[in-house]
Amino acid sequence: MSPSPTEKEAILRIIDSIDGRDDDYCAHEFNVYRWLVAYGNDEEEAAKALKRHLNIRKTIDLNSFVEKVELEEDELNKYVPIDVIGQNHPDDNKVLMFERTGKIDISGLVDNVLMHKFMQIKLKMMESVHQKVVAAERKTGRQSGGLFVMDLDGISFSTKLISVLTGPYRIMWGTLFDHYPQLLQKIIIVNAPSFVNVLHSACSPFLPDDYKEKIVITSESAIDAIQKHVDKSFLPSDLGGELPRKTSLPSAPFPKTNKKEEKEKVNLVAISVPAGKYVIQKFEWKKGQEIEFFLHNESSFHYFMFHSEDDTRDMNTWREMTVGCERPALSQVDSWKYTVPLDGFYFIRYGNHNSWYFSTTVNTNHFIYNENGEKIALTPIETFNI
Repeated sequence: MSPSPTEKEAILRIIDSIDGRDDDYCAHEFNVYRWLVAYGNDEEEAAKALKRHLNIRKTIDLNSFVEKVELEEDELNKYVPIDVIGQNHPDDNKVLMFERTGKIDISGLVDNVLMHKFMQIKLKMMESVHQKVVAAERKTGRQSGGLFVMDLDGISFSTKLISVLTGPYRIMWGTLFDHYPQLLQKIIIVNAPSFVNVLHSACSPFLPDDYKEKIVITSESAIDAIQKHVDKSFLPSDLGGELPRKTSLPSAPFPKTNKKEEKEKVNLVAISVPAGKYVIQKFEWKKGQEIEFFLHNESSFHYFMFHSEDDTRDMNTWREMTVGCERPALSQVDSWKYTVPLDGFYFIRYGNHNSWYFSTTVNTNHFIYNENGEKIALTPIETFNI
């Protein structure tokens, strides 16, 4: 499907409203069209969301994620792999994706995953799909998109499964859909067990409306179901195709870490976030500094980091510097290193605005290394509530 003349005019208005005429992303009409469709032709909302995404593309350099070999080779990727296979049919231009969801060590994922690295790996995957979709659209002149097959063969019902679907997976896909709206054209769930309705009920409240209609659920095997949508010449051999390659089998069990030992490695500071409020830590950092972040939370909250050249509490003037999102309750202490891109003030915002009654506690700390390699804890200039 291509945009109508009326939609083309709307696309141009969106681009002009965010001064995107010279932006490479906006130069590809279908990219902006996806935002227009995702927001139900509401140009103002589509423009606001697209502007945020364009800022994120620049601040974290999303274009370069496909080239990040370290993410492809990271051990975590072996336990939750998604194969981006490629074109689905000689007469179609969709991009086939395949995940052996039922073979993932769900319990191990909940107990041991580090959310920051998990999201980095999935952002790389989605950016790879995005770039393949854009290439297909430029080649054919028709809208493309991902054709995502999730194979539930081997899945078993457990409370941990529900925890993953309503926790890390919900937040992961919700964040990805925020930044890649309409990128997936169809989601086919195969080998669906008898309790799939329970899983669907757990997930459907969190799916964008435009994605709910894209989901197909069947008890058919992967081979039988997938060949209705993908030509054999484009399928790996283990899916009944003619390609010599095979799809990835998730490694299991998930490697365990000593939770107590991990928490004792670093001195975490508890921050209480009142219901319906934000707590904000303010730092002043210099370009090129490497900051190590540590974070642990036993209930969900929203995490964002912003930058400002000026020391101001006006959040409307702050620039989002990372992919802000909800953080699920997880067992492990998450950690990552961040190279400061700009001089100025950095505001880390912990949000509990979805709660009406209960506060939540976030345990965190930030460190920098001196010339001797010693780790020094960074004290915020101030901490305040909004």
